[in-house]
Amino acid sequence: MRLQFENRATVRHHVDRILRIERITDPLAVQHEFAAYAPLLPDGTNWKATLFIELADPAERARELPQLSRAVHELYVDVPGLGRVRVSANDDLADRHLARPSAVHFLRFQFSAAERAALRSAHAIVLGCTHPAYPFSQLIGPSTLAHLLRDFDLAQYFPTELEPCATSTSPR
Repeated sequence: MRLQFENRATVRHHVDRILRIERITDPLAVQHEFAAYAPLLPDGTNWKATLFIELADPAERARELPQLSRAVHELYVDVPGLGRVRVSANDDLADRHLARPSAVHFLRFQFSAAERAALRSAHAIVLGCTHPAYPFSQLIGPSTLAHLLRDFDLAQYFPTELEPCATSTSPR
């Protein structure tokens, strides 16, 4: 599993890549792509991430993907002094994805004001999973944590919408 925390730069990169690959230049189609990806942006009260289950072997994928798709719902961030904040996975699909496991999942870690304050003052934050198919506990690195904490501040200055830039409308 590979977890990529999202922010304005990563989401813009996703959209620019789609526009380039699919050679989308029509302004309405460009705006549609930006609108489709806007829910991936953190809003100042949460962290958002895309989780990729990367299994190259088809037999292994068929065998492991159902369990790992369930493990996605067992991710957490340990907030020092306040306990674990569990992930909300695939908000747009509820539990429908469990009947048809996917290798890509969209995640949201929602934090209260007290949890955000505790995260800001912590020296180490643990990200983990409690599912038996994929148990782990790992510190979020200092550089990643610094970026995630900045996302709490930036949301007050930037709306949770993406706007196309001049380079987004022409394929590269």
